[in-house]
Amino acid sequence: IIFDRNPPTASDNAVGVTIKDAAGNIVKDAVVKIEYSMPAMMGMPAMNYKTEAVLKGDEYKATLGLSMSGSWNLAVKITRAGKTSTMKFTVDAK
Repeated sequence: IIFDRNPPTASDNAVGVTIKDAAGNIVKDAVVKIEYSMPAMMGMPAMNYKTEAVLKGDEYKATLGLSMSGSWNLAVKITRAGKTSTMKFTVDAK
């Protein structure tokens, strides 16, 4: 997953996901969903969001609205041919 800014900010952030198969060929027939969350903190409930990435060219694109700075957990769920794989990341928004 690649963010349009490094580091991501507490705002809307465009992201791109490129998927390749075992032979290194770009995959264009998957369903890609991105779930992002921030755990509960003192005085604040947990925040949980999800979005579907849309294929544009060779990349699946989405916008993640990170509502505040801090550590966010991301799960990229890729479904293809009835099988789902999940990759997990943590990003710090400024």
